[in-house]
Amino acid sequence: MPNGFVQLPADGVGKKLRSFDRGTAGHDQYVIPVDGRTVSFRGRGATFRTPGRAGTTGQKIAALHNATGSTVLVNVNQISVGLAVTAAKAVTVLPLIIRVDRFTVLPTGGTALPKVSFDTNNTSNSGVMAYQDASADGTSSTLALGVTVPISSIMDSGFAPRLITAAGYEPANRTTFLEGDSDIVLRALEGVVVELVYTLATQNPITDMWIVQLDWDEFTV
Repeated sequence: MPNGFVQLPADGVGKKLRSFDRGTAGHDQYVIPVDGRTVSFRGRGATFRTPGRAGTTGQKIAALHNATGSTVLVNVNQISVGLAVTAAKAVTVLPLIIRVDRFTVLPTGGTALPKVSFDTNNTSNSGVMAYQDASADGTSSTLALGVTVPISSIMDSGFAPRLITAAGYEPANRTTFLEGDSDIVLRALEGVVVELVYTLATQNPITDMWIVQLDWDEFTV
């Protein structure tokens, strides 16, 4: 049955109450959230196992961008980062910083990150693009993911875990950002990037392996 309405009041003069018309069974009333959002897509994207890039200028490992002229807004619900290492690091070497930054300029390089819907009946808007810095598990993208990060755009950050010694058990290393209520809204020409900040090659050798999970909604108001 189609969408319908119930006239309020019944004399036809007042406003209409939106409803779903079930025919002879009557009408079901719509309940609209306070923020007025109509969600069109809920989904996630998870990167391949991404090797570190030993250098001195850092590395962008995942990004989500809402293109110019996009017809949807993007709500970033959660970002999680995992790390596995095979070599110990000297305690005198500072751990690198994992940062979540807002940016605007369209990313370059990298590899497309598949957008997986919670409901297979829903499709992500083509203006929403996800990126990663690996083309397959353990294989870096041919061109490194490039994102221009504006000054003072840091949304969240934390130190990465380190393996100081190979003795004993290495626990699962997972850092989660934006826990709880949704924190970041991306309008047209806005994005978020997960970057690794470091100045020494020994802080992020190619034997370090990263994974990132992005969780977001797309909606209109």
